[in-house]
Amino acid sequence: MHFLEAEGGWSLSFAGSGFLGLYHVGATQCLRQRAPRILQGASCFYGSSAGALNAMTIVCGMSTDYSCSNLLGMVKHVERLSLGIFHPAYGPIEQIRKQLQDTLPDNCHILASQRLGISMTRWPDGKNCIVTDFATRDELIQRYIDGALSNNLPFSDSPTTITVSPFYGTADICPQSNSGSLYELTAFNASFQISTKNFFQGFISLFPPKPEVVADYCRQGYLDALRFLERRGLTKEPVLWSLVSKEPPALMEGPRSADYDQDQKLTLTIRWDIPNVLVKDVADFELLSPELEAALRKACQRDFWARFQCSVPGRALTYLLLPCTLPFEYVYFRSRRLLLWLPEMPADLCWMQGLLKSTTREVYSMAKSQLLRLVSPSVTSADSGPRQLRTAASENRALNLRLASRALG
Repeated sequence: MHFLEAEGGWSLSFAGSGFLGLYHVGATQCLRQRAPRILQGASCFYGSSAGALNAMTIVCGMSTDYSCSNLLGMVKHVERLSLGIFHPAYGPIEQIRKQLQDTLPDNCHILASQRLGISMTRWPDGKNCIVTDFATRDELIQRYIDGALSNNLPFSDSPTTITVSPFYGTADICPQSNSGSLYELTAFNASFQISTKNFFQGFISLFPPKPEVVADYCRQGYLDALRFLERRGLTKEPVLWSLVSKEPPALMEGPRSADYDQDQKLTLTIRWDIPNVLVKDVADFELLSPELEAALRKACQRDFWARFQCSVPGRALTYLLLPCTLPFEYVYFRSRRLLLWLPEMPADLCWMQGLLKSTTREVYSMAKSQLLRLVSPSVTSADSGPRQLRTAASENRALNLRLASRALG
């Protein structure tokens, strides 16, 4: 971690994670509380999908309570729907866009320019691009999604980028697996360990469980970030050792060079003996981070109607009325989305027209080049016949002239 010695010599990258985006919130809160220099001195914050949302909250100076309430609010919204994410009322893009419109500061695009990098997938070629310039506030809100299909963890191979991911893999801050599996899958510019735990993580990122379960992933992000800091000697006290009731071993000195100076401070190697602490091992998480714990508890609270909908009688009543209510809900929400799209329809149609033209030109140029390749060998063979006849005739005339000269001589 020598790049941390130079101010602004590092950046942070947050992976796309769906409903597991609360993991980033916990990791960010740990860095903000235990090592604020990492956030304050970072040159840029990159992210994809949910990771881009977390990076944007850091750049715009949003609080932990804001992040927890918004993300867990989406989880509670899905919990109340009878069909989950397949219900016609489920519209994450609309919900997130409305939240950003209501809460982001007016100068958010100024704060985000050159400090926020959003990974996006370009259609139709599927290439990835990272946007770092934002002209207006609306442009920033429109561009927060979605580069997970082409680059889920931007700059994951950069040695000066601290990567954060809720999936088991090779990111700097990620869950530590106890599995002996050494197989990894590299997809979407990110490395994933092939294990049942990662499969379960991927399922949860698309189909969220109860808010209390999702909140535990936020707490685990805090613990994993704390393990990252302690292993690299970026904190002053061994907190994780106290949680598992063990005495920390003596510090290990790093290797000395030939020109080692006695007045020079000893460099410390990475402490691989720092324990991996899980949420279930922490008796009272409020002692670690009172602010994060208060925000999670507040965001998990439900009103009376929400509690009734999530109860067994409420669920039974909802499913009994589903054949009657679902058709009306489908028509209502589809019509509502159509009305919301009408103001943007002219711009979208122009974009589709331009995209269709460019695609047509590309297909035409490809077909033309293929036809030219097929026609060129036949043209060459057809031209070679007359050329051979002309060459043979000239050779015969030369031979006749030589014979005539010999006869006269």
